[in-house]
Amino acid sequence: MNEAMYPPFVYFFGLPAAGKNYAGRVMAEEFGYTFYDGDLDLTLEMRDAMREERPFTEAMRDRFYTLLIERIVELRTEHDRLAFGQATFKEHHRDMIARAFPDVVFVLVEATPETRASRLARGGNPVTVDYAQRIGTLFEPPRHPHFIVTNNDGREEIVRQLAALLNWLAEEG
Repeated sequence: MNEAMYPPFVYFFGLPAAGKNYAGRVMAEEFGYTFYDGDLDLTLEMRDAMREERPFTEAMRDRFYTLLIERIVELRTEHDRLAFGQATFKEHHRDMIARAFPDVVFVLVEATPETRASRLARGGNPVTVDYAQRIGTLFEPPRHPHFIVTNNDGREEIVRQLAALLNWLAEEG
C-alpha cells in the first residue's frame, strides 16, 4: 500500500453504536491517522437534549456543524491525516462538510439493528436503546458519494475493509 496516497480526511458517519469511533480508532492504530470523535464538541444544549432523550432541532445541528467545521480546520492544520467520527444524520450537514472540505472521503459505518442494540445495552454510550430507535428514523440515507464499512464481525474485518478502501483510493488517486 502506498501510504503517501492515502486520503488526508476520512469522515465516518452513521447511526448510534454502528461503530464510527471504533472504525476511526482502527484507522489511527493501523493506518497512521489521527482520530477525533466529533461528540467531544457537542454543545450543552445537545447534551441536555440527549440526556432528556429529545431529538436535536435543526437550529441545534446547524450551530453544531458550524463549530465542527472550525474544529476540523484546526485539526487538519495540525495533522496530515485525519479520521473524524460523527453521526451526521442529515444530508444537509454532510453537504456542509463536503463544501468546506472537497477532499473528504465519507464512510458510512453500518451494523445490524441487533448489534447496535446490544452495544447500546452494554452502556458507555450516552444514547439509550430506546432513544436510538426513536432518533434512528431521523437519519437521512446519504445521496452523496460515500463508501460503506460494515461493523458486525470484529476488528479483523474492520481492518480488512479499511485496508481495501485505502488501497483502492490510493490506486485511484
